This record gives sequence, structure tokens and C-alpha cells, in this order.
Amino acid sequence: MIGPDPASLSGRLNPIYLEGKPLQMEAAVARQLGLRDGQTVEASAALRGESLKLLINGRLFDLPPGLRFRPGETVLLRAEARGNTWFLMPVAGGPAAAAASAPSAAAAASAAGPELAASRLLALSLRPPMSPTLMQLFQPAQISALMQAAASPELAALFNRMRLSLQGFTALDLQRAVQGSGLWLEALLAQGQLVSGQDNKAWLRRMIRALGERDGPQRASLEKALDDVEAAQVESLQAQARGEISFAMVLPFVDARPVSIRFFRPARQPDQQAPPFTVNIHTDNAFLGEIWLKTAISRASHVDLMMWAVRGDIVALAHQHSDALARRLQGAGLTMDSFRIFHSARPSLPESWSSPGAMLDVSV
Repeated sequence: MIGPDPASLSGRLNPIYLEGKPLQMEAAVARQLGLRDGQTVEASAALRGESLKLLINGRLFDLPPGLRFRPGETVLLRAEARGNTWFLMPVAGGPAAAAASAPSAAAAASAAGPELAASRLLALSLRPPMSPTLMQLFQPAQISALMQAAASPELAALFNRMRLSLQGFTALDLQRAVQGSGLWLEALLAQGQLVSGQDNKAWLRRMIRALGERDGPQRASLEKALDDVEAAQVESLQAQARGEISFAMVLPFVDARPVSIRFFRPARQPDQQAPPFTVNIHTDNAFLGEIWLKTAISRASHVDLMMWAVRGDIVALAHQHSDALARRLQGAGLTMDSFRIFHSARPSLPESWSSPGAMLDVSV
């Protein structure tokens, strides 16, 4: 499993230092990137073979002289058109410009950096892997209000490309959604790999910048949602250290309400079979009501399903179609060992708790 770089979870832009010439390009290249005069863009440092490059809107550029950074770091650049030549320069007062013009301040920030990063990581580790904030943010009404406040057709179009469709949904669609969840953004950049522009975390950051300095519930929701994603990154790293697989995300849809999904597999114990791999799904569907589904896959092809639904008619419908579901799974090479359906909300139990009927030793 690819994990995010812990050092990149500080919740702020890491500085790239421009002490030499700004990045310049021809007008034709700027048009291909969709740049506008005066626009602020985010650039990332990416490793390609033995060389470090600057990644802007999915395109790589050679570094101008005087650029110092580590792979995965980012900087805000302002585009300026001067005839047929465009220049990208650090935003005045931004982290890169401040570091170049005030070495003493940069040194002080560098000294405080580890403590700030440790504090940030501790705060994220105390958050649940995925709180309801991102689910609420991706609801149609709230997204519409956010788009109006940001007034950015580019970000609205990007979000529409990020959304999935239940019609013809495939495993490849799910794979792309997982890759674009934001959990692997920094790790992929640090490895010098191209990152899809349809990345949830990058989109959240751009939405926050689009709102500017305005304080309000919309900006607060975006910042909490960003915390959700980074808390999920920290949780996945902690699980990896324990030998587990655990990561959670929220998927937006065009033709349905958002879906929360979590993948989990406990650590394998010595001399034991591989533990089951579970997928937990939660959504509040406009037609089916609130539903939770837990799928456990063991021995590579055996499936155990558990479903919770708050509406009685949906519970009856699930019972009615359980045999058809078993046949469809069999056609895909899977054996459905059980399908338990509950007319209730799902209890909030951690995955590591003992299974029903197991004994718990409370002796001291």
C-alpha cells in the first residue's frame, strides 16, 4: 500500500525558494496551461529520474536558476504576461517570497517547523478517520452554495469531472476514485509520479484559496473536510505500522448522494490464514434511505454480507433479492456464504472488536 509522507501533513504550503530568475514560458505554452494574466497557480516539485522538475497543471518544466526545494513541496506562483513571454513568480508575501527576502524569518520558521508538524499530526491522529463533514460537503445543495461563493467556473468543472456515475460504474472507476481521494497525493509527488488533476485534496485546497480571506461557515466546512482527508492519511499510516490496511474516503456522484467507503484488513497473525478484507459503505440515498453495507472477503472468493437499513420496505426488498445477488456473485466467481440484513442503523463498533458470540477476557 502506498502511504502518504508524514512530513507533508502539516496543513500548509511548504516553501520553495526562488532566489534567481522566475520561470518563463512562451505565450502559446501559457495558453495550453490555461493561464490568465494575474492568475495565481500552485506548482509542485516532482522527481523525474535523477532530475527535479516543476509540475504545473499536469505539465513538467525545467527549473529556473536559484530554485531550492525537496520533492513534493509546493509554491504559489503568479502569472504575468509581458508581450509574447509569460513569467511565473512567487506570490508577494507568500512562503517562497518571504523566505527569499527575510532569511531570519525563514530560519525561525524552520526551527519551529518540526514542533508545528508534530502538533498537527497529533491533532489529526485524534480525529476519527472520516467524520461526516466531507459527506455533508459533497451533498448537492451544499456543493451548489460553495460553487456560487467561489465563483470559479474552472473549479466547478473540475468537481464535475471528479464525480462518478452509478450508471455503468466499473472497478476501474473505483480504482481511479481511490487514486484521486487525496490519500496518496504527497507520496506520489515525492516519488516523481504524475498526479491526476481530479484529486479531492488538491480541489479542497484550491476551493479554500478561491474563497480568499473570507471567514464563514463555507470556508470552515472546507477546512474541516481537508482535516478529514489528512486525518485519514495519518490513520492509514498508523495502520500500516501495525501491519493493517485501513483507509477511508468519500466519493461524490453525479446521479446519487455521496458515499462513504472504508477498506480494512487486520494484521495477519503468525501461522494463521490471511484475515478477511472488509469494505464498509454508507450512504443516505434519496430513494432507498440511509443504508450501511459491510462486505467481508475471505479465502480470496468467499463473501459475507451485512446490511443495515432504516426503512422497513428496503429491508424487505433486500430479502427478496438476496438469491439473485448470490447468483450474480457466483457468476463473478464469488461464493456468498451469508447475507444478514438488519432493520436499524448500524452500531458504531470499531473493526477490531471481537465478532458476535466471542468471549471477552476482562480479568486483571
